[in-house]
Amino acid sequence: MTTTLTTKNKSKTNHGKVFEKEFFNSFPSEIFVQRLKDDTMKFANVKNSYDFFAYSYPIIFLFELKTTKQKSLPFANINQYQIDTLFLHNKQSGIIAGFVINFRSHDYQTFFVPAEKVHYYYYHADRNSFPIEWIQQNGINLPATLIRTRYRFDLSPILGDCAI
Repeated sequence: MTTTLTTKNKSKTNHGKVFEKEFFNSFPSEIFVQRLKDDTMKFANVKNSYDFFAYSYPIIFLFELKTTKQKSLPFANINQYQIDTLFLHNKQSGIIAGFVINFRSHDYQTFFVPAEKVHYYYYHADRNSFPIEWIQQNGINLPATLIRTRYRFDLSPILGDCAI
């Protein structure tokens, strides 16, 4: 008797990594951008408060990226440490910090939400998620263009004159 083993498809798409790559590739070449390495094992208590930093004199941009297929982004998907740290960084002169939130199931809508708005809502809301309507009202839309199989984002609404 022959037995056939079946295994689950291990090539599932990691939507977060795809979104990060699309975001990274959307930066103009004259802007320095760096992706911080994730430490999934939290080795030696290393905690990144953001995914990317970008620099164009005289501004440093700090971005934490989140993607969801839901109509809201659950608080559980963002580390409180990230919210607090980006909020504190954003208070410093020359730093713009916030969250780039992508809604995959809603026309790939993507928004930059400043850290202070996320921080305020997180600590004062009467719910446990950021609804898409709130993000649309409080965020800056980053229009996405589909190029073959990947998206390219117009980052000029947040980079301003740095993107020229």
